[in-house]
Amino acid sequence: MSLYDATQKVIPIIGTKTGTTRTPVTLTAAYDVADKTKIFKSGGFSKLNLDILYTVGATETSNSVDIRVEGSADGTNFYRLPNEQVSAGISTLTQREFTFVGASTGAYTISIGIDIFYKYTRVSVKESGVVTNYGTVFVEGTLSGK
Repeated sequence: MSLYDATQKVIPIIGTKTGTTRTPVTLTAAYDVADKTKIFKSGGFSKLNLDILYTVGATETSNSVDIRVEGSADGTNFYRLPNEQVSAGISTLTQREFTFVGASTGAYTISIGIDIFYKYTRVSVKESGVVTNYGTVFVEGTLSGK
């Protein structure tokens, strides 16, 4: 049995989409680059699914796309999602980052589902392991809830 989400909102986060045509952006080695970071209103929604199309650059192997998701109450001060590891009743938190490794040149699709509790969400992407040719990425989000 699944949850019933009365409202779903689909938004392009990184890159653009016209009809079913996705237009990605070229990645860089850093977060917070203008067209690779997006802030959007997520208040009232409880789930965010990120659908990602990642294309590894020509002649590259074992590169990775890194995705950082942050939440904010005011749209200015953002806080990283944490990972939690519990041992002997003690929770250890670390800053969460999603990493997908592309084995070789080519296109990969990734879907990441996240619980959200924030008025605003910021998604940023970068690429690691690049020797010569940066890859591209398109990220679309589906907000569910209300």
